[in-house]
Amino acid sequence: MTQQGTIKKLLPGGMAEIEVTRRSACGHDCAKCGGCGGLETQTLYVTARNKTDARVGERVLIEGETGQVLGLAVLVYVLPIVLFFVGYALASLLFEGGAAGAIGGGVLFAAGILGAIWYSHRMKVRNQVPYEITKRL
Repeated sequence: MTQQGTIKKLLPGGMAEIEVTRRSACGHDCAKCGGCGGLETQTLYVTARNKTDARVGERVLIEGETGQVLGLAVLVYVLPIVLFFVGYALASLLFEGGAAGAIGGGVLFAAGILGAIWYSHRMKVRNQVPYEITKRL
């Protein structure tokens, strides 16, 4: 997975914060299509290893390990939903009620979100970022 971005801030430990503009997946011609509701771009800030010694304001090419990025996406999006259904089913079986199921599902959903936040924080502390600056543009 390769993207272009602009370095916004240099961080300790040879890292950099990069502003990446993510475009729509349909070919970037939203004016003609209109299928996504006009959301043409989204600005994201990612942390990447700065092995090229790029400086603030420079355009760079960043590359991410596809497997690690997809694993993080599963952790953030899929795990909380799965935990919700598990919590709903268990609470419904144990307490025989719809409200108990909803509460159980909500508790495990929240636990999944908190787990994803904790894991993200742990990765930052250990400098285990999935992105690396591969080239200055």
